Amino acid sequence: MAKCYFPGCESHASTKEHIPPKSFFPDSKKINLMTVKSCKLHNNEKTKDDMYVLANICLNSITETENDASKVFESNVKPQLMHNNEALLKKVFRNPTKHDEKTSRFEIDISRLDSFFDCLTHGVIYKKVNKKVVLENYNVRHLYINLEDIDKDGNVDKDSIFMKKYWQEYLESVELSEVIEFKYETPKGYSTEIYSVRFIGADFIKSLESDSFNSSITVVHKFFGYFVVVSLLTRIVSFANTPIHIAPKNT
Repeated sequence: MAKCYFPGCESHASTKEHIPPKSFFPDSKKINLMTVKSCKLHNNEKTKDDMYVLANICLNSITETENDASKVFESNVKPQLMHNNEALLKKVFRNPTKHDEKTSRFEIDISRLDSFFDCLTHGVIYKKVNKKVVLENYNVRHLYINLEDIDKDGNVDKDSIFMKKYWQEYLESVELSEVIEFKYETPKGYSTEIYSVRFIGADFIKSLESDSFNSSITVVHKFFGYFVVVSLLTRIVSFANTPIHIAPKNT
């Protein structure tokens, strides 16, 4: 009996989860979408987070001229904004503040984005190598390259800014990325301009020959050719079975 793709979940996979969800694609580009076997919890029951995340990605990717992000927002997001007494509308456009004459800032619920990208990241990893990450061995962090790192009190997250700058420079370095990047071949007809994924780290190559992951993994998601999220799965070192050499004390 097939198990759910999500690490630590032993539930029966009774559905198929699209990674990313079908709602992220315009009708004309829903061709050969990627799926993984999933339980109901990690598929149907997270639909509200899917739409919340899609709304924020679209709003950060729409340009002055019509593009795929604006098409998806109009056809898939906009109709949902008014449902349930405008619940989604209120959550997406929460605590607005003026940024400049043309734009405004809105407070984003990062926990909902993190929950979504936890599922998407583990989904694409499982899709590629048919293996689950052991969650207790990893610290997972998502960097939202296009979002500002300012909290509701105006405080700036300097650590996050430093990390994002590092990854922006890395992703622009073709020579470096070609050395350690593990290429993912998408199905024929799949619209990479809507969503593309890159895996970085030598561990991906080793995982094809091993039963588990043994080092850190980085997954880079890009939506509509613009909105980038870097998912860092940092391996937590365990010394439980590591020999330690202790020098004798001087007497």
